[in-house]
Amino acid sequence: MVVFESIKAFLINWNSSTSERQKLQHSYLIITVVAVLVAGIVSLLNAKLGHRLVTIAIIAIGAYIANAIVWNLLQSSVVDRLPSKTRRK
Repeated sequence: MVVFESIKAFLINWNSSTSERQKLQHSYLIITVVAVLVAGIVSLLNAKLGHRLVTIAIIAIGAYIANAIVWNLLQSSVVDRLPSKTRRK
C-alpha cells in the first residue's frame, strides 16, 4: 500500500507542477520507451510484429520532435511578442 500511495503522490505532484505541453511530451516519451521494451520481448516470439512495434516507437519519437519544434517556433515567434496584460488599480 505504501508503494501505491507514493505513486499517487508522485502523480499528483507531477500533474500540478507541469504544463499541458510538458505532459504531452512526457506521454510521447513514455509511449516510445514502452513500445521499444514490448517490441524487444515480442520480437523473441514474432519478429514481424516486433518490427511493427518499433515502427510505433519511431512514430511516437517523431511526434515528440515535431511537437517540440512547433511549440518552440510558436513560443518564439508569436507568444513572446504578444503584449502582456496590465492590471488596473
